[in-house]
Amino acid sequence: MDPLTASVALVIVQFCTGLIMAGLFLNTPSERCTRIWALSGALSGLGVCVTVVSYGGSVGLLRHLGLLTGNTALFAACILAWSGLRSFYQRQAGWWPALLIVFFGVAFEILLLLDLPFAQRSLLVILGLQLSFLLLLMEFLLGLSGPMARRYARWGFGRITGLLAVSLLIGAYLGRMLLSQSRPALFEPPAMSGLGVALVYLIPLGGTLLLVVSLMMVYFERLLADKQRLATEDELTGTLNRRELVRSGELALQQALSGGKMLTLAFIDVDHFKQINDRHGHLMGDRVLAGIGTLLRESCQEGDLLGRYGGEEFCAVFPGRGDAEASLVGQQLLESVRARSFDHGDQVTISVGLAVLQPGQVRSWDALVHAADLALYRAKSEGRNAFRLALAA
Repeated sequence: MDPLTASVALVIVQFCTGLIMAGLFLNTPSERCTRIWALSGALSGLGVCVTVVSYGGSVGLLRHLGLLTGNTALFAACILAWSGLRSFYQRQAGWWPALLIVFFGVAFEILLLLDLPFAQRSLLVILGLQLSFLLLLMEFLLGLSGPMARRYARWGFGRITGLLAVSLLIGAYLGRMLLSQSRPALFEPPAMSGLGVALVYLIPLGGTLLLVVSLMMVYFERLLADKQRLATEDELTGTLNRRELVRSGELALQQALSGGKMLTLAFIDVDHFKQINDRHGHLMGDRVLAGIGTLLRESCQEGDLLGRYGGEEFCAVFPGRGDAEASLVGQQLLESVRARSFDHGDQVTISVGLAVLQPGQVRSWDALVHAADLALYRAKSEGRNAFRLALAA
């Protein structure tokens, strides 16, 4: 492929990727990361077009301004792609990326004013792009951390594709950097060698496409994960919602029945919750529920189930735990909430009703819930801030 055809293909690809990023932004205008990616796509397309035209035929001041604008726009596009990915992973980039763009533009302008040869200008561009690619590579490698790591898969197709795309771009520009210093004639426009065309146009073309696809994939993977999470999770407390709790609880019950194992179900109610709402407002009531949800999750082990059954009521399923462990579970749940200090200053307590499935005992989910509910009623009627075991059926 000759340089002209390759440059036209690169322009077309950049135009298409810019449209993709713009479309992503138009469909998700409230997302900061998609706004940044849309700007990155626009600058990338602008940079490629202006640079190709400048090398293709413009002269004098027009060529000078075209080279400065085009190369700076390309560098800015790569930095913004990284900044958008960092925003996607909920990490702040600060102001220093903007300073990098300004520094690059000033440095490139100095090279143009000094009328330095193409190879030296090319080296600055390559070093700048390599820096942006290394930042992207680091961001993809770091991936999810902090609160997001608990909500999303760390390794998805989009992230793996992004690592591949950035590695491809780093390799292409590294080869270009080494060869441009030892054999600059390979890359001199317009008479460029086949290897130069591959390193300057074809490999960056493929890497750009993969990078854009990866950014779209990581975003849509998060959307799908959020959709699945909202379908199964109570948004306020972070526990399972009632529908998912019942589904998972019935499955755990069937497994216990078929395996002849024990299982304990706990029905939990926040004591005097209406008074908290009346005295301190519903916002404080929501904070209390969210805090209790966190405490109850921390009291559960792997394999246990916890969900918000409705209002201020929670329900937990403890597979493999029988009579001996049920009392310990009840006491642990009570103490974890008692020890917590909430913002409104009043102590918050819970009441717990426990129902135990014995090996070989046939009980339905509804029957087990009903037994735990009766035990909870006894705990509340006998003074609250206590747990009670269901009476033998």
